[in-house]
Amino acid sequence: MLKELRTLVAVAKHGSITAAAQHIGLTQAAASAQIQRLEESLQTSLFDRRGRQVKLNAAGADAVARATQILHLYDELCDQSQRTALRGHLRLGAIQSMQRQYLPRIIQALVGEYPDVSTHLELGGSMPLLTLVDHGKLDAAIVVKPFFALPPELKWVPLLQEPFKVICPADVAGDDWRQILKTLPFIRYDSASFGGRVVDRFLQSQRLVPKYQVESQDVDAILEMVASGLGAALVPIKDVGRHQASVRVLDLGEHQLHREVGVVHPANQRQAQLVAQFVRITCAQIRESPFVHPLLE
Repeated sequence: MLKELRTLVAVAKHGSITAAAQHIGLTQAAASAQIQRLEESLQTSLFDRRGRQVKLNAAGADAVARATQILHLYDELCDQSQRTALRGHLRLGAIQSMQRQYLPRIIQALVGEYPDVSTHLELGGSMPLLTLVDHGKLDAAIVVKPFFALPPELKWVPLLQEPFKVICPADVAGDDWRQILKTLPFIRYDSASFGGRVVDRFLQSQRLVPKYQVESQDVDAILEMVASGLGAALVPIKDVGRHQASVRVLDLGEHQLHREVGVVHPANQRQAQLVAQFVRITCAQIRESPFVHPLLE
């Protein structure tokens, strides 16, 4: 009887049996027969009929409301059954900032819904992780969006934008970030990384040639070096945490710079169902975070 209830709700939504039949993939005759069977089962007329025109009567409107509730409960039951049955092992990768800040909550939510799912986590840079996904050694990875187009075999799901800021020792005077980058030793964000290339292109566009002192792909390590007074840096960062007293953060003003972070996974794979749930949960966790510029609608 569920299919008859779905047809009834479709008729109420689309205004006629003909329109409902088109939307749910039935012929007009088949949809009419389902409505007739439903009326016979309920032993009541659900429509006022005038020629070929039908209009819900009071009993029909009440039936639609109850049918909507029944179908919603049934769909929830199906979802819960699917979640209980879903099991397997996910091989996941993440850049360090995401693994530290977001991945614990994401994994907690994943295993909370799917207790029979286990995970292996791989930490690394965006390019190595992207290569592992491309070679089938990881099921999905949270990485910085590459500057080149992904092959059609891989799918990109945007998550958030992380703003770049200039950071320098707290005792450095002045708010001119250009002058600071020109005069202080520059702690470079790894030029081989996707985010590092964003920085290099930005510096070139600003015609800035800092004096390179140290290079690292670890934003936390760069922050530690700036806090120790080794120089200035341009990195994706939201706050300086415990280094509040020893580090200053300068906004780029009108020259805003971001890196895009997202999930990359094979478009077709044996773990498609598990990966789809991981992506869904990841997107939900990112939306709930107050510290990012989400790219999700």
